[in-house]
Amino acid sequence: MSLDYNRPKRVRLVDIAEKVGVSRRAVSAVLLGTGGNRVGVGDQKAKEIRRVAKSMGYQPNLAARQLVGKRSHTFGLLVASAGDPLRSFLIQHLDEEAVAHGNRTLIGNTVIAPDRFEKTVQLFTNSGVDGVLCAVHNWLPGDRAALLQQHPCTVFYEDPGIPGAAFVTADRVSAARQATAYLLSQGRRRIGLALTAKSRPSAKERLQGYKRALRDQDEQFRSDLLYYASPKYKDPFAWHNAESLKWSFPEDVIDDLIEKLVVGQSADAIIAHDDYWAATLIKLLHRRGVRVPDDVAVVGYLNHYLADFTDPPLTTIDLSHLAAAAEMVSLLEKMISGEELSPDQLQVRIEPKLIVRQSA
Repeated sequence: MSLDYNRPKRVRLVDIAEKVGVSRRAVSAVLLGTGGNRVGVGDQKAKEIRRVAKSMGYQPNLAARQLVGKRSHTFGLLVASAGDPLRSFLIQHLDEEAVAHGNRTLIGNTVIAPDRFEKTVQLFTNSGVDGVLCAVHNWLPGDRAALLQQHPCTVFYEDPGIPGAAFVTADRVSAARQATAYLLSQGRRRIGLALTAKSRPSAKERLQGYKRALRDQDEQFRSDLLYYASPKYKDPFAWHNAESLKWSFPEDVIDDLIEKLVVGQSADAIIAHDDYWAATLIKLLHRRGVRVPDDVAVVGYLNHYLADFTDPPLTTIDLSHLAAAAEMVSLLEKMISGEELSPDQLQVRIEPKLIVRQSA
């Protein structure tokens, strides 16, 4: 038995027409909705055309549908990486939500090459997508303005900093406020806040929430309980080594954090930048003989599944990615349908939730 490894032949409208014994225009009218009232096809013949098209494995040309003003029911989904541990659940929920609305997604990973963002945007254009969902981190490269020019129907996860752009984001002020207020309620008074870079909007918003919680309880804000990894350390994130097949985190960042906040300022609690920071912090505190949470309580940010497997399990902030995905797809559908939306409707903030475990 020999196998044919040649690329399968694309089923054309004319192929279906020949099979059914009708004109190509008739097939196009049934499957693509072209021709308006100028092409008449009876109900029985239309059913036969659809049956034959399905049996032949026909897939509509998305760009062709767009040219005749029809929806392709396809969304472009821009991500840094589909395996990004900080966004993987959001990506999963976006795809599921799109399917629930009768659409499918074309996922484009953008971190592979410097110009991959722009090339993927062009691919989406060539593929005739109805709109784009962009979940690429704001601090990663990519021309967002050019994306909006090619695809005005685009919804971002997090504010891209472009006036009038539609976006959905976690309320980071509320996230930090909840974490700080909880630690204060547990009797912690020297609460450290650890972040990546002072200049990033996400850090500014979390600092705002942190200060607000302190003010609510008449606690004094102390700048010496803040820790920023930048500029001393660049991109302090968990990363996967393709050669060793291991995940790692720059422990020198956390050692520096411990020296400044725990040793230097006697912090009795630390709110970490994310769950990977927090997990590494717990590990290195244990290594120094510091008990968690007895001596220092630790709170993360993300509610990644690793939070249940740290020792002790990690108290953290859940960013409600499921709700964010639902809002992003709903907003994109409204934009595609031409619904008039106010500036407030184009900016959606999702309330995060504190998940209490044993680390705090």
